[in-house]
Amino acid sequence: MASHTALCLWETNRIAMGYALLDQLLKDYPISFVKHYRICPGKAFFLLSADTDVVKQIEHFFKNKDYIQYRVITGIHPDVLSVFQQKKMIPSISHLGIYECTTSVAAFHLANYLAWHHHVDLFHLQIGVGLCGKSIITIAASYSDLKTIECQLSQLYPKDIVSHAIISEPSSELLTCL
Repeated sequence: MASHTALCLWETNRIAMGYALLDQLLKDYPISFVKHYRICPGKAFFLLSADTDVVKQIEHFFKNKDYIQYRVITGIHPDVLSVFQQKKMIPSISHLGIYECTTSVAAFHLANYLAWHHHVDLFHLQIGVGLCGKSIITIAASYSDLKTIECQLSQLYPKDIVSHAIISEPSSELLTCL
């Protein structure tokens, strides 16, 4: 019996070894979707999709690889992939939350958490836009929801969030720049 689809997200600062590892995974596991990006000089990010049981096996395989930063996401929210590297059209944004994450892996995980657990519209998920592969999540939500998220972030993601900001009534020029 097939299980649900899950994502395995990983990045490495050893690009050649990352591609060798990707080749091994593609040969050894039935992976249905692969994306890879060079996110800054010397770093690569990989996104794999497969049945949950396969992703769990890959996760076990990664535990012995100290040069890999990874997370598994079971139950990916459909909005996360829809805003990955492209903006969502939102007719009106009264409050904007911007979250700068230490890694692309952390940004995906945070975006999925926000989409499932808070009343937000994911606006954009950008990977590798800052030094050392930092990534940015931009969301639209009410001011009170953004303040609630702000209070929870330090407990849920103490090492993953570099900075964040709440912008009320963002200008159309800013929304174009993001």
